Amino acid sequence: MQRTARFPVLFPLVVMLACVASCKKSDPPPPQQDPPKAAASVAPSASAASAQPAGPKAVPTLVLEEFAPAGGSKPEAVFDVEGAIVVTHKQRVGRIAGDGVEWLKETIPPEIGGPQATVIDSVQGRWPDAIDVLYRSDSMRAPVPSYMPLTGKGASKSFALGGGPAALNGIARIGESVLLLGWSYAYGDGIFFSTVRGPKLDRKQQMPTEAGCKPGEVEPSEFMPIRPAIWADTIAASKSGVLVAVGQMCHTRGPALEVWDADATKSRFIDVRPLVKDIGWWPKLLGGKDEVWLYAGKNNPILQLKGGELTALPRTAAPPTLAFVSTSGVLHVVAGPSLERWEGGQWVEVGKLSWPMIFRTMVVDGDAMWASAEGKVYRVREGKGWSFAEGCKTPLVYLYDVNPGNANNFTFPGTRKALATFPGVADIRLVEFSEGGRRLGVEVKNQAQGEVLISHVKATMQDENPILICHAPEKPRVIEIKDGK
Repeated sequence: MQRTARFPVLFPLVVMLACVASCKKSDPPPPQQDPPKAAASVAPSASAASAQPAGPKAVPTLVLEEFAPAGGSKPEAVFDVEGAIVVTHKQRVGRIAGDGVEWLKETIPPEIGGPQATVIDSVQGRWPDAIDVLYRSDSMRAPVPSYMPLTGKGASKSFALGGGPAALNGIARIGESVLLLGWSYAYGDGIFFSTVRGPKLDRKQQMPTEAGCKPGEVEPSEFMPIRPAIWADTIAASKSGVLVAVGQMCHTRGPALEVWDADATKSRFIDVRPLVKDIGWWPKLLGGKDEVWLYAGKNNPILQLKGGELTALPRTAAPPTLAFVSTSGVLHVVAGPSLERWEGGQWVEVGKLSWPMIFRTMVVDGDAMWASAEGKVYRVREGKGWSFAEGCKTPLVYLYDVNPGNANNFTFPGTRKALATFPGVADIRLVEFSEGGRRLGVEVKNQAQGEVLISHVKATMQDENPILICHAPEKPRVIEIKDGK
């Protein structure tokens, strides 16, 4: 896949999804057909060995409670750093402490490269002495992607202060050092791959001739020096010091990893095409204890690099919409309505979300869980959800999340066209309602009709994955199926 220019990749996930969504909706997470193994109960003591073995522990339902600490500043996003769970609000970063937030006195600049306010994309590092912030201007024309060592010593860096194509592709922490990857066409910045905090790391990308690229494979650019063999989309490092970058090999050959083993100064390459053909525009690398994982979107398996070996993890029943690592270094995914972790060579379902959500971030810190979406931060706790059970008096087929950019009177013509051919169309109602976001569903008479409708939707709307739930929406907007406007 040939690319001549790339643009900042650290915009919040919700914004990116809204930009690429169709006029109908955003991609909803599909349901689970065969749920993964639930987390097993704790092993019995020796004195209870002869007792009847306990069955699998029930998978809890997870509900979202908006986090609104005193003081009037509602946090916008949540991140985990070493030693703390932190939230952001405009230009500030603070540590969650009980039901409140302890804000740092240091802040990012209120503006950079123009009059628009700055916004924080990511917070990483160690609390409180080594907090790293990735931020940008809220201007689409001149985002000026930037890095700032908010606390402790380091070198700030901004790309394309005057505007223009630029991106801050990521940072990787190895010991006390932080390596920054970014690029810009402006002012001769070119590709920046350098240490911005701590002792200098002797890590350099291989150039095309070193990597065996053929003449003409890596096109020269009048805007920047010759590009390396891999123009990396992002980077990450494991706790053990393995550094990984991912991008297109020799610009046109396909996706590959460039890997620096712990303490190694020369990299090596791993072709990922036997496992993943296309990594898309926004692949994500995640560092664990000894592993680095590649998440390349919902259509690809997650790849694991461990002990020098690259393998594809089994797919979850529903495609993951978010992949992240817990504070203890364990890989987690949000897949459809399920939160799952990678454990013992399999996916284990940790909980089932009360509503499927597209999250910007999620944090798992022991028993504590946090999430952010659409500019809000939530506690994630066990509670009552939407799961369907026998005797439900308000069956509803959840179809998908509504694109927030759709007008309030949008009538979903493609969905209505598909539902109009349902044999029992006279007995169903298409409704839009609010439940942690704009949702679209169909009220049905009973479980049997709901199951038949699900089969019809899957046959006529092949990109959808409807779920039968038990829910009575408050103040739903009814959309006439045959002649709605």
